[in-house]
Amino acid sequence: MTNDSDQSGKRRTVVNRVRMGSLPARYSFVLNPYVRERFTKCPKCDAPTRARKLPLVIHVNHSDGPRLVLLNKSCRLCLFCETLVVHRVELEDVVAAAGFSAEYEYLVLGTIDRRTWRRGFVGEAQLADIRDHMADFKKYLKVDVTPARWERSTASAG
Repeated sequence: MTNDSDQSGKRRTVVNRVRMGSLPARYSFVLNPYVRERFTKCPKCDAPTRARKLPLVIHVNHSDGPRLVLLNKSCRLCLFCETLVVHRVELEDVVAAAGFSAEYEYLVLGTIDRRTWRRGFVGEAQLADIRDHMADFKKYLKVDVTPARWERSTASAG
């Protein structure tokens, strides 16, 4: 961690993060734990989200050692603030279909370009290729949903 001064003379703290990918960081990432919330509007800026299919890099803690999984997954993307929303239940289903049970812990690391994903799909991508063509996430966000409910009005109707 380093301290820098901006033009106004105020000090700000800059955190040096270890990145796995060589490409510039892209997208803020939200893993949606709620089954009933589909996030057709961005949880960050309330703009409409678009359905996009993006290749994701997922780190799985396997009992035989850590594994990287490359998945082409349907997500919701806000084009204005570049927030990527992935539904946890759908992601776990796809990870299970890739041969990993739900008992393993996983972490979505970032996105990868399609050409490298295709090479990894047929088993030709090496770890160095994945690191060279991977973009980490800018930040990880957590969402909380407040359920809507009916309440009695305290004002008299008459």
